[in-house]
Amino acid sequence: MLLIVDLAGVPVIYLSDRFYRFQEFPAWAMPMCWIATAVLVLLASRIGWRRAQDRLVPAGILMLSVLPLAPLMLWWLLLNPSDRSPVVVAVSSDGRHEVVRYRTEAMIDTLCGVRLRERGGLFSRQTDVWQAPESQPCPKRVSFTGNDTISIIDYYGREITAHFDAGRMKVTQLLQATS
Repeated sequence: MLLIVDLAGVPVIYLSDRFYRFQEFPAWAMPMCWIATAVLVLLASRIGWRRAQDRLVPAGILMLSVLPLAPLMLWWLLLNPSDRSPVVVAVSSDGRHEVVRYRTEAMIDTLCGVRLRERGGLFSRQTDVWQAPESQPCPKRVSFTGNDTISIIDYYGREITAHFDAGRMKVTQLLQATS
């Protein structure tokens, strides 16, 4: 059962950029499933596996495959703060979409951007709308100006207008101010 959960986690993590609610699935869940499976295999003599090689070989393979990942998992948990959740800055008039502002740590700078998200359940999609140029702070204001239009006022007061297709969840046109 744990291996099935583990195998299901691979596409979940892969699709977490498009289906943002999958980002709640922690990256360390797969190795933890492997470790739990190895422990269960070691305890298998109580459930009917009698020969030692029947339970030691699979448990050994699982443990050896997870052992190198343990320091990486600890390093990731210590250095990856969980308080980087995006801030919802606007909700569409029909309530089906929201715009979030996010901050991403780059090598030197902090990048800021705007994403469009659906608000309808587990398979809610998201797409990037706009990202500030390097070293530019987050936009001053973001709002919906229509059912398929987003207005972004950047740090310098320039207006950026984004039109999107709600069915495909894609930005169709991004108009930058010329001033």
